[in-house]
Amino acid sequence: MKRFLSILMSIVMLFSITAGIDMTAYAQTLTGYCGDNVTYTLDTESGLLTISGTGPMTDYSSTSSIPWYNNRSSVKTVEIEYGVTKIGKYAFVSCTSLTIVTITDSVTSIGESAFHYCSSLTSVTIPNSVTSIGEEAFLGCSSLTSITIPSSVTSI
Repeated sequence: MKRFLSILMSIVMLFSITAGIDMTAYAQTLTGYCGDNVTYTLDTESGLLTISGTGPMTDYSSTSSIPWYNNRSSVKTVEIEYGVTKIGKYAFVSCTSLTIVTITDSVTSIGESAFHYCSSLTSVTIPNSVTSIGEEAFLGCSSLTSITIPSSVTSI
């Protein structure tokens, strides 16, 4: 009986010690460059990918060169901050969990296939500063129901 009580108490103590520990996977914050003077920060827990700095984003030619590509399923929201002037080619290709994009009015162009196959993206508002949108920029965005294109866009 003493042995049974001892084992029971050990189990209770073990559960009480581990009850306060968060056993979920820890989120990562990934950072790096995506242009000469443009950086990114991806919080994999919240899904927020922030692009900041000055000047154009890199134009990507293959998915292996996109810095967040291996974590693309974590990307839910993209915020392009003031100072970034161009969204690069293929920048957010296949970010299938992406639902919200915020583009500030320092952006003047959106590259070819920039949001290619962002199948959860539902709406996009393009600011008046944008003058060109690259070919197939929103191809495969099957949930896209609303897109506002300003009269400033002279090339699509």
